[in-house]
Amino acid sequence: MNVTAIKTQIIKAGALDIFSFLDTNLETLDDNTILAVTSKVVSLCEGHVLPLSLERETLLQDYSDYYLPKEYRKQGTCTITHHAFIGGAGIDESNADGHYVLLPKDSQASAWAIHSYLQKRFGHTNIGVIITDSHSTPMRRGASGVVLAYAGFHGLKDYRGTPDLFGRKLVMEQANIADALATAAVLVMGEGDEQTPLATMTNLPFGVMFSATAPSGEERAEFFVDLEDDIFSPIFDMTKLTKGKARKDS
Repeated sequence: MNVTAIKTQIIKAGALDIFSFLDTNLETLDDNTILAVTSKVVSLCEGHVLPLSLERETLLQDYSDYYLPKEYRKQGTCTITHHAFIGGAGIDESNADGHYVLLPKDSQASAWAIHSYLQKRFGHTNIGVIITDSHSTPMRRGASGVVLAYAGFHGLKDYRGTPDLFGRKLVMEQANIADALATAAVLVMGEGDEQTPLATMTNLPFGVMFSATAPSGEERAEFFVDLEDDIFSPIFDMTKLTKGKARKDS
């Protein structure tokens, strides 16, 4: 697989919509390609920012599904939002020109809109899109990539019911294609002043299966697991987690 970061101009909040940004910075795109777009660029193009004068603790409560109150924190801010553990509800001050940059308003809608735009512009059938962010992994230092939304391919490769090398049927195995791609993309796009918020992914592994339709509600429910149903939920002390305002059922 080849992952190539694309250097762009510096983007400021509300200066361009995402399609104008892509017109300026994406000259070509081959068929059978996945385009990675950082969530920050999507948010800046949406103008989804807030002034630094606002109180950050209030914002993380407003924009998280769950957060850990101050009295339980050792360092950083543990929040759950957009179906992922993302520090500080994804609210970012870096490369933001004096703003808090929030996560996109609707990452899935943005991913599908970009996918449809790319198909129309370049005339290809097999094009995928991922909206990426960074997150921390338990018991690991540093950040790695995570997908907030994807379009144009199947997020999981299902091995269940297929035989292993010795003929034993696999029961639980599913490969997380979307997050694996996001990790690779964020690695080459960087986390600092690289100014490369786009990346193309070509010569894709066999696990990537393109799709002409948007991920269905059933597919998304299979990919994005609710906290209560997650295999790690038994190790969480749910009494310490507080529902944020972004939680739809709160």
